[in-house]
Amino acid sequence: MSRENKSLAEKLFAGLDLLLVLGIVATFIEVLLEVAFRYILNKPLVWGGELSQTILVWVTFVGAASVLYRGGHIAIDFLLELVPSGRLRNTLRLTGNLAILAFAAIGIWAGWKVVGRTWSMRTTAMQIPSGILYLAFPLGCLLTIPAVWKDIRDILRGRG
Repeated sequence: MSRENKSLAEKLFAGLDLLLVLGIVATFIEVLLEVAFRYILNKPLVWGGELSQTILVWVTFVGAASVLYRGGHIAIDFLLELVPSGRLRNTLRLTGNLAILAFAAIGIWAGWKVVGRTWSMRTTAMQIPSGILYLAFPLGCLLTIPAVWKDIRDILRGRG
């Protein structure tokens, strides 16, 4: 696909993939620093574990949406392949996608409530709002929507 023909979603998820890679690299560097400071200098980094935990939570939830967009999640579809009718198979796939959308909507709503309750709390070491950690879940659910919509669109256009 040429650069000019990339959709907004393609550009969004390409940018997210870059951020995910940077998050993994930052976690790797932080863990190396933590080991060096703890075992070589005998001065553990107070904020190290908290930082890597926060980054990994974000990478997990945002990364899940990115993987879903690219069709990379594991799917157990052997039962679906046994359905003889292509139309029924597509109806079942659409039903599954609608269930994912429902979960995402509930996740956005409930996750946002948790973020609101925890935003005024501070983390122990870094003293940042605790809600930053929890914000990864509703944002990951929000990013799931264009990923599922892409699959629904492909099914309806007969490409799925």
